[in-house]
Amino acid sequence: MREHLLSARDPRSAVRWLRIEPIGRTLRAMAQGAKPLSHETVNELGRSTRIRYFRRMLIAAGSLPEIDVRLNDLELRSRALIDGLPAEYAIIITRFFNWETLRKLRRRPVDRPISVGVANARATEVRKVAAFLAWLGENHLKLPTLNQVAVDRYLAHHDPNLIIGRFLAWVVRHRITQHFDVPRAQSTVSPATIAEDAVWEKVDVLLQTESTPMSSRIIGLFLLVFAQPIRDSVRLRRDDVQFTGENVKVQFGSTPVVLPPPIAELLVRYLDDTCDRPPYAGSPPGWLFEGVMPQQHLSDASVRFNLAKHGLHAREIKHARLDHLVQVLPASIVADITGFTVNTAMRHSANTRADWGIYSELRTRECKELDLGE
Repeated sequence: MREHLLSARDPRSAVRWLRIEPIGRTLRAMAQGAKPLSHETVNELGRSTRIRYFRRMLIAAGSLPEIDVRLNDLELRSRALIDGLPAEYAIIITRFFNWETLRKLRRRPVDRPISVGVANARATEVRKVAAFLAWLGENHLKLPTLNQVAVDRYLAHHDPNLIIGRFLAWVVRHRITQHFDVPRAQSTVSPATIAEDAVWEKVDVLLQTESTPMSSRIIGLFLLVFAQPIRDSVRLRRDDVQFTGENVKVQFGSTPVVLPPPIAELLVRYLDDTCDRPPYAGSPPGWLFEGVMPQQHLSDASVRFNLAKHGLHAREIKHARLDHLVQVLPASIVADITGFTVNTAMRHSANTRADWGIYSELRTRECKELDLGE
């Protein structure tokens, strides 16, 4: 840990983070052997940005093993909420959280930690389930005798987005309650309503707006031009950028794409500004967009916040831009350059009634006509 701190870009800044109590006291206790050097010891400190920084610093230094920090924080957050509930509620929510939520989240690859959005959604789910069980108690109802009438009455006045649906499906599936129908949440994805001209106007805004962090501008341009999800762009590595002659390429999918000159120039400026900056601490992680936390990429939440100031809402724009792309390219090529699956590209192609669905047929016909002409 000491060697790690000495390699920091600004050791004084790192030490300031670590001096704050109870972090400083815990670090001293770990160094002296009074407390075990473990994630459990850090867990005892609770949850805050500083403690999360402390944990990531220990991981980056190799003092603690790598874990999904957001998932660990979700566990701490949910257990703190559950501990404050009546025992009869806490038992059922603990079962649901451990066997339905955590079991699925822990199956994720180590290099694909959960996002801030997933963590917040699952924490909200625990609160909603607790509120639902409290409602049952207030109305003198029990889970084993819950019926369709009570479920419909609750859903008519609560949770219009049906966030409680996963819990209801779980209690039915595990026969904790009698069978009833659980309404399915409707998809919130709507047809694209953004005209292509409006997309290019947003491109011009990001190219010219110097007040927005350059990293967010570049990620926003990747979204607008190549339909790249923010969560994927923040995970790009410097190795994903290639220079071939005068062209700058970025590999989003299996085939690198050549960036338009204005975006390429902005990316080159960004690389020039950050190439001489050593990693925050330790060996370089290789992220294209380095974050505040040690060895972590830029937070997608911070990018969304910066882009929202310009009226850029990622999900809507990604949906619209894919619709635009399949109008001018075959679905297979769109999938190849963007990293989306062919099925996703074909679905957008079908929804927009793009003619590229008969691309191979058109090419065959064209070749035959050329042969006949000869």
